[in-house]
Amino acid sequence: MRGIARIIVHFLVLFQILCCVYFATNMIRRKPGFRISDSSGTSTKRNETLGEYIRYESKKYGSDFCVAYNVTKATGNFRDDGLEPISLVLHATSHFMREIEGQCSSRNWNGPISISLFVDRTSSEAVDYLHEVHRCSAKVNQKLSVHVVYRMSPFQKFCDPILIKRSNRKCTSFNSTIRSRERSRVIPPFQIYPINVMRNVARKGALSYIHMTADVEMMFSDGFALKMKPLANKYINGKDKKLLVIRRFEVDNKAHVPADNKELFLMIKAFRAFEFHHKYFPAGHTIESLWQWFRMSKNQTEAYAWKIDYKSSSWEAQLILHRKDPYNPEYIPTRIRDQQSLVYELCRANYTFHLASHVFNVHRGVKTKETNLSSAVLTHQKRLRTRSYKRFMHYINTTYPDTFDQCGKFVM
Repeated sequence: MRGIARIIVHFLVLFQILCCVYFATNMIRRKPGFRISDSSGTSTKRNETLGEYIRYESKKYGSDFCVAYNVTKATGNFRDDGLEPISLVLHATSHFMREIEGQCSSRNWNGPISISLFVDRTSSEAVDYLHEVHRCSAKVNQKLSVHVVYRMSPFQKFCDPILIKRSNRKCTSFNSTIRSRERSRVIPPFQIYPINVMRNVARKGALSYIHMTADVEMMFSDGFALKMKPLANKYINGKDKKLLVIRRFEVDNKAHVPADNKELFLMIKAFRAFEFHHKYFPAGHTIESLWQWFRMSKNQTEAYAWKIDYKSSSWEAQLILHRKDPYNPEYIPTRIRDQQSLVYELCRANYTFHLASHVFNVHRGVKTKETNLSSAVLTHQKRLRTRSYKRFMHYINTTYPDTFDQCGKFVM
């Protein structure tokens, strides 16, 4: 296993370098669709329609990335009730285009969805595809904002705008068969995925102040966004330093996804549903008093929340938080406490954690071990751990010097 991981690591690094160079030097690919405009070092001040192409500004993000915000932009307001909507904040590669459509089509998320999409030259057709889906699907058009992220080449100084060819296709012909065929043609990127950059870009591009951070594969319980909206407006205001924690579960690939806490309770009792990563990494996801959570959800008609303690530096809590709240540290290596570092900072910053009743999300599939690719990424990123840990702890202890006792030591 270690030998295979090392081979994949070396191949991954070489492939990433080649992709970066290719991405920068081959500015125009085959028609139709997404391309990078040769701007000769200049940048557009706005998104423009240029004849047969739509041009989107791309800005430098950090030292290594370019970002084009709102390549698609949600048209829905979701404020008819006077409450601030919850933005579902996701990140993905082209491998998850079907899941992106599914999140928009689901009735369980009646609110804006902000997704950061990581592409390289081989996967850039995903931008064309989502742009077309956004044009032709009313639900996607209402909910989805896509922000495109790509890695700069070693010699690239400026971010070039993105051009998308205007489509003349009739939406009636863009059926499920055609969509499936076009998704299957896109080759996912084969690079180290900059997970915390992606999380932050999706939050910064969100169209509301309240953010529900999640993975794109997670499926939400019935009416999640609307059930949580009043509670989120009560707790998440950018001033009180309160966070809402959402329980996560997983089911076998062949099992159906439970719709509500009553159905989930029966599946848990029958060992058909489980707490998320209960075999692979329970320390990161198990939240105590599950049966009490079921009782409290049953006894109330509307969602509410109660304070729980911060667990440990392994805790990978899934949160609802405010736009003003801290963001993920982007120098933390992928798969090395990347989400836990944010949760730890929130604890050190005197935020309180409140577990929400009634609602939850579910992952289809029970994880038991790492894939070869995941092991290779982990092997590669471990080399960055010591330097990143020192930088993170210096920042934490300097910024929040008086809160160590309440949060304990961060182990990376």
